[in-house]
Amino acid sequence: MKSSIIIGVFCYNRVSKLKSCIDALLKNPECESMDIIFFSDGPKRESDVAPIDEVRAYIDSLTGFKSIIKHYRDRNLSTGPNFRTGLTYLSENYEKFIIVEDDLIVSPNYIKFLTDALKFYQEDKSVFCVTAYVFPIKTRGYDYDSIVYKRFCSYGWGGWGDRFTNVIWEEAELAKLINTSPGFKRRLNAEGHDLMRMLKKQISGEISTWDIQMQTHVAENRLKVIYPTLSKVSNIGFDEQSTNTSGINYLITPIDDGTQRKFSFVPADLVLPELESQIKAPYAFGTLVVRKLRNDFLKLTNGIKKAN
Repeated sequence: MKSSIIIGVFCYNRVSKLKSCIDALLKNPECESMDIIFFSDGPKRESDVAPIDEVRAYIDSLTGFKSIIKHYRDRNLSTGPNFRTGLTYLSENYEKFIIVEDDLIVSPNYIKFLTDALKFYQEDKSVFCVTAYVFPIKTRGYDYDSIVYKRFCSYGWGGWGDRFTNVIWEEAELAKLINTSPGFKRRLNAEGHDLMRMLKKQISGEISTWDIQMQTHVAENRLKVIYPTLSKVSNIGFDEQSTNTSGINYLITPIDDGTQRKFSFVPADLVLPELESQIKAPYAFGTLVVRKLRNDFLKLTNGIKKAN
């Protein structure tokens, strides 16, 4: 029999970020009655051993949760496989789970928003998951605290164990899907022109991630993702320590102060194009081109500084 709900944390070798993350998480009063599980990946190189030991020593010293479960990898799985293994474990053993990565700072009502949303949308199988992050949007005259959208967002989210059994992880199967599913590219890129490019990079081994597989599942199965109207999380991962985020931090957004404790959730069949278009705007083709040019310039500038 599956347990009810758990908080899952994925981490590697950034103890200072993990401390900031957990300090913010512990401001959620629900934590003291909840279990938490850490998925700590093993060292990729010898220089990672000491910082990973620091991360694990910090986890070993933690209090403030009902119980603390530790999955310490003895070898490096890399980001994608570490998440795949962790999410598989969570989906097989828990009815619901809430995910936090070590470079996220959450609001004091992060857990409350996600647990309430998971309860509200639990019986609607058209909803794949709930995220606690959203870009800055205008919602004047909108009566709800959540929005229905169609793009997976990994920056702090929650899901149900029974939604993940059919996610395609294998690169060969993803490549087959591209070639055999009619309209696949159009359907995937409908929520952002970065998505097909990201999927091809994952298939070729250029990146090791996990969220593009989730979005592929959402797009292929015409599923929905629930967003908040005001973000309950911020990302502090745009630096040289980060695996899949670098350059200009385009995720800066207003953050909930955490005082709201009751939320009005929109019915899953109420899709509003004007709100969808606001969430999608950062992934429009022109915006992506400008962002890439700015990041390329930043890399060039940093390279010149290091050379001098």
